[in-house]
Amino acid sequence: MRDNLGSCSLSLQDDRWYWDLNGDGEFMVKDVRNLLDEAVLPHADYPTRWVKYIPIKINIFAWKISLDRIPSKINLQKKGVSMEYNFCSICDEDVEDISHIMFKCEMASIMHQKICRWWQIDMNHVSSYAEWLSWFKNIHIPSKKKLMLEGVFYISWWQIWNFRNQILFGSSIPRRSTVFDDIVARSFTYVSSRCKKKFSWIDWMSNPSSIAL
Repeated sequence: MRDNLGSCSLSLQDDRWYWDLNGDGEFMVKDVRNLLDEAVLPHADYPTRWVKYIPIKINIFAWKISLDRIPSKINLQKKGVSMEYNFCSICDEDVEDISHIMFKCEMASIMHQKICRWWQIDMNHVSSYAEWLSWFKNIHIPSKKKLMLEGVFYISWWQIWNFRNQILFGSSIPRRSTVFDDIVARSFTYVSSRCKKKFSWIDWMSNPSSIAL
């Protein structure tokens, strides 16, 4: 111990706090934020996507889907929540994870097909968020309309999740026949109120990809 201390030379300066995260010894809030972000926030394989035509809550919901942070039955089990049955609440054909309920479930597949026919774009079967994102990036339509379409898909995921929750927690069984109509109506309300270019309900229902922006 004495040998170790013998090589130390003490300064005549007053003692002070020293910050060692950035290398210059000075404390900065940004360094603490970056440290906490690295330790706490989940890491995604995809950049954060944001659609200005829809509410913040639906953007956040879609972001959680990309990170697999929605409380599906499988995710709840991973957190130690005990449940007797972990199959999909909608179709009852497979375990309820994010990929199934949002992409592989019969209802999700039907909504995907209906949106593609509505927007007159080529359909493609997807079974996960990664597959959906790869397919979506290859759609060739003007950027503003593509952003609207992305918002429509986010809204469809929101509606599917709400439908699932109504089955589990609602006082009555919801109607499947109204889900797509709700997607169309809700997306028109959001997009038309946030878009600088005005368009009619008829235009939106018939073919949104033909709307002049």
